[in-house]
Amino acid sequence: MVEVEAEDPAFRNPTKRIGMYYSEEQARQLTIAKGWIFKLSKQSDKGWRRVVASPAPKAIFNLDLIRGLARQGNIVITCGGGGIPVYYDQNNEIRTIDAVIDKDLASALLAHGVMANEFYILTNVPFIYRNFGLPTQEKLEFLDYKDTLKYLEAGTFGEGSMAPKITAALAFIKNGGEKSIITEASKLEDKSYGSKITMEYGM
Repeated sequence: MVEVEAEDPAFRNPTKRIGMYYSEEQARQLTIAKGWIFKLSKQSDKGWRRVVASPAPKAIFNLDLIRGLARQGNIVITCGGGGIPVYYDQNNEIRTIDAVIDKDLASALLAHGVMANEFYILTNVPFIYRNFGLPTQEKLEFLDYKDTLKYLEAGTFGEGSMAPKITAALAFIKNGGEKSIITEASKLEDKSYGSKITMEYGM
């Protein structure tokens, strides 16, 4: 379980599409019956899908247990898909809430919580690129926090693809992590691949 804030601004603008596709009439009926919110699929011919919020993760449950298992040399699989979103109600009781937590941000929070030195994000490209897919594409192998943030704020990275990973990588560094690495899953063992982000160059 991963704690979120019930009043997170994300709940005012649900964006994450989940579940099956519905016809417009089915979506209307479910909105009336369950209060669900729907948006037309990006592939409009497929119909309508339910959308939920994507709040920021605040805390990860059982962190001491996870940290202990990892320190013993175990491979711990946790926070899958961002984790199960929960919040504390007015009676300080844990409640679930319909949402999808960004898995990269949850992973960065987890890495910080277990006091990891390095944070790896595995994706389908071996490096971060500036102007990805364009003739001016440029590999960014070494970056510091300041320059990475500058690129992010300028919209250099794909909003629905690389930008969330960059945001998570920066969050880990900001919270004291030594290095964030973004690379292709198949290149993990080859240190010549991967973009490395540190607080300052040369670290």
